[in-house]
Amino acid sequence: MREPVPLRNIVIEARELFREYGYEGTSMRDLAGRVGLRPQSLYTRIASKEALVSEVLALTLKETLEGLPDPVRNWRAAWRTLIERVAETLEIRGRCVGLHLAYGVTSATPDAQKAVRVFFKSLREAMTRILQVGKITSPAAIAADTLAQLEGATLWIATEGDNRPLKRAVRRALKLADPVPRRPKKSEPLP
Repeated sequence: MREPVPLRNIVIEARELFREYGYEGTSMRDLAGRVGLRPQSLYTRIASKEALVSEVLALTLKETLEGLPDPVRNWRAAWRTLIERVAETLEIRGRCVGLHLAYGVTSATPDAQKAVRVFFKSLREAMTRILQVGKITSPAAIAADTLAQLEGATLWIATEGDNRPLKRAVRRALKLADPVPRRPKKSEPLP
């Protein structure tokens, strides 16, 4: 008897299909083939392609946020780690699965649309919480802008193979966590 395919493996393969072909270009038949199942067997594990979207995005969010340094202890390390994880995924994969799905799901797939909104909202809120601990002014706006800049930079990766806009977006984001150098007082000797 064959070992059952772990659900996590199915979700990981679905994520790669969504990332490569988008929502419309991905089929349950293709996914079944990738994981070595008959389509009927796949449907006993996952109800529909639309249901896969929330599974894929939940796993992606978990992987992105899991094991971040505690912002209360070191918000700078938490921010750096989060930004670097997002950037690394975007650079390696060339696009964000969440963004790719955002453009592929429609009002005909309301559960998938909701999953995309929840994914980006959760990621933005995690960024905001870190910035709040760091007492950064307007943390929600900065989190939204940072996320938009990182995600937007994938346009150049996908169309031009150019990762420089992503590198610039990462540098801007990481500057938030740079400690502000203290200027010596007039009475203190210069280092």
